[in-house]
Amino acid sequence: MATGGALTARIAAAMTLAQTGGHATAAAEIEAVRAELGGVPSYQLAAAEYVRGVAAHHASDADEAIKAVDDCIAVAKAIDEPGWEANALPIRIINLARSGRGGDTVKDLVAAEHALKRTRDDGLTAWAHTGLGYAYDVLRLYELCIPHYELATRLDADVFELAESLAIDRLNLAETYLRWAHELERLGDPSCQREIQERRASAAYWARAAERVIVDGEGQEFWRLSARLWLAAAATDEDPAQAVAELKECRDEISKLGETERLAIAGTYLARALEADGKHDEAKAAADRAADDLIPLADPATHVLVLQTRAELAASTGGPGAVAGLAYARSVARGWWKERQRALNAVRHALATHDLSQRHDAEWHAARQDPLTGIGNRRALDERLTAARDSGRAVTVLAIDVDDLKVVNDTYGHACGDELLQVVANLLVEQARATDAVIRSGGDEFIVVLDQPDAKGGAQLALRIRTAAAAIAASTAKPWLGRLGLSIGYAATAEGVAVDQLIATADRRLYDDKRRRR
Repeated sequence: MATGGALTARIAAAMTLAQTGGHATAAAEIEAVRAELGGVPSYQLAAAEYVRGVAAHHASDADEAIKAVDDCIAVAKAIDEPGWEANALPIRIINLARSGRGGDTVKDLVAAEHALKRTRDDGLTAWAHTGLGYAYDVLRLYELCIPHYELATRLDADVFELAESLAIDRLNLAETYLRWAHELERLGDPSCQREIQERRASAAYWARAAERVIVDGEGQEFWRLSARLWLAAAATDEDPAQAVAELKECRDEISKLGETERLAIAGTYLARALEADGKHDEAKAAADRAADDLIPLADPATHVLVLQTRAELAASTGGPGAVAGLAYARSVARGWWKERQRALNAVRHALATHDLSQRHDAEWHAARQDPLTGIGNRRALDERLTAARDSGRAVTVLAIDVDDLKVVNDTYGHACGDELLQVVANLLVEQARATDAVIRSGGDEFIVVLDQPDAKGGAQLALRIRTAAAAIAASTAKPWLGRLGLSIGYAATAEGVAVDQLIATADRRLYDDKRRRR
């Protein structure tokens, strides 16, 4: 079996292949890697499932891509690495959009953004910005796409340290700015002309930026070719003859690589350049060929770019049917643009609402949390007992006092006293059940509220707490922890004590316990 490093290198190589026309070879290699990993959740298995999804995406196999996403997310949860979830979800979004299946896109976008915020791995963070940028691009939400791509260009980390890593996001930015410019062109609104020019200039800027970071070496020609493609497409109106020559070469080279969607895009830009150079018949032939090269599961924006370019070329002949067809296409484009604006507002609202909800949750918990120990405070205790009283549920309350805290503070300092309180809080959380409430009610006093305990629950928990405290005191080298002792009293509604009297009763018994122990 291959070593961990060797497997990672194979997964990385498959990632590069999947994106540069070798998706079939990549898929076969990933299947072999998955077999060697044996299904045991790990970072490598998550990476393999992710690359499996990328390969399926480039093969236009939406079903396989979505299965890979589900498997990647399952591994991500098993290893507690949200970064893989943040990377996998955009693949599902993209493939559902491309295959026209719908799905809960907004929910997936919010989940991916939330997973990205929780990601601890720098390489996965950079990749997730790229993946989310791509998802927003496919959905034509350019205002949300661009910031993710730009953030990715400023992050040097990379999961596999791929040679093409620095170039990819710059190329993505160039392509997205071109898409945005073309979409504005399709509206046929003269007031958009300045914005169109700005988008083209941005596309050219990022294509040149990509050229500067593309490294020499085997397997990098695809990225260099992509930079040439976007740069020539952005310069079509400035120097159409040069653009024609460059785009012909790009189309021929892309044809050899077998990247069919990119081939249709290159052919469409070539048609536009030929038309700008006054070669209408050649432009029409190039546009027809681009339509033939268009794959069924190409991005929706790619479909529109190819088909509307044909419509524009046909209308340039002045035929009444073609002119009417172009007018209709522009009305559709305007409707599509309005739909895009509604989708943008909906996603922005969902993201803002989620952020507000998260902030609200954080504020809610902070108001009920003791800042020193991280457990509940007096407000949390009052709410828990009020809920128990209102519902009529049985509860038991343990009152716990830390012995000699003042002595520790006076002898060793308040920092040591704080550490002692934190140790007690952790001890109580460890010994209580997940459904119990652990509270620091003030100073050296703690409360545990047992929800629906059995008859012996209070006594059993008190015994576990005493045993754990004694073990800490006996094993520590710190003298302030060596003094650890706890006085405990408890009271239960099962013995006829009203909820409002539980704490007072438990406190009396606590002081009885303290006197006995002294």
